[in-house]
Formats: sequence, structure tokens, C-alpha cells
Amino acid sequence: MGIETAAIVVAAVSVAASTYAGVQQNRAQKRAAGAQEDAADTAAAQQKNQEMQARREQVRRQRIQAAQIQQGASNQGASLSSGELGSLSALSTNVGANLATMSSNSAAAAGIGASNQQALNFQSQAQQWGMYGQISGSLGSLALTGASALSKTPSQGPAPITQAQGTMTGHS
Repeated sequence: MGIETAAIVVAAVSVAASTYAGVQQNRAQKRAAGAQEDAADTAAAQQKNQEMQARREQVRRQRIQAAQIQQGASNQGASLSSGELGSLSALSTNVGANLATMSSNSAAAAGIGASNQQALNFQSQAQQWGMYGQISGSLGSLALTGASALSKTPSQGPAPITQAQGTMTGHS
């Protein structure tokens, strides 16, 4: 019975170590997911800052170009002419379209980042459930091993082999 007991103890220690490792893996996955979320937040903030800088640059260029158009029209004596007003209107339209495109790109990037984070979270959950399955399997194996070891009764040695005597067929 000493070997069976030792086997059960080794199996129990193995399951305990497996459980501890699984718990530590779970904690590490949660920390990694938190770090990924922090990185995604930082990237989104950086992208927003870049978008705001690009918007300011667009507006600055629009003001410079509008001033150049107005100065050119004034120099030619055509202030408030249809050419000047048309140029200013086209400039405003182009800047508005550029700003809308920037907003659209920013929104798309934010959506992609959120989807990627969600995918990482689901992968982490899948790994956790895999770990739980492995632990459950180990516990089941331990239970079967223990039950098998406890149900064995000491054997009385091998059964005797009998041979018939007489002819080769075994008949006398």
C-alpha cells in the first residue's frame, strides 16, 4: 500500500502545483490585458493630439490662403468680386472636406483599436477556460488514480497453470 499512497501524494502535489500555476497564469493574463488597454488608451490620445494638430494646420493654411486671395483681389481692384468670393468658398469647402476626412479616419482608427482590444480580451478568456479545463482533467485523473489504487485488493500471486497429461491433444 506504500507505493499507492506515494503515487496518490505525488498526483495530489502535481494537481496543486498545476492549480497554482493556472492561478498565476490567470493573474498574469489580467495584468497583460490591463497593460494592453493602457497602451490602447495612450495610442488613442496620441492620435487625437495628432488630429487636433493637423486640424489647426488646416485652419492656419486656410486663413493664409484666404488672406492671399483677398489681397490679390484688392490689388487688382476686384474686392468682393465673384472670383474672390468663389475662391474663398472653394477654399472653405476643401478645408471642410479635409477636416471631415480626418475625423472619419480618426473614428475608424478608434473603432479598429477597440475591436483589437476586444479580440485580445476574448483570447485571454479562452486561455483561461483552457486552463480551467486542464485543471479539471488533472483532478479527474487524480480521482481515478486514487479510486483505482484504493479498490485494489492484495493479490495472492499468479493463478496456477495446469496442463493436461497424456496425448498431445490433452486427452488420455
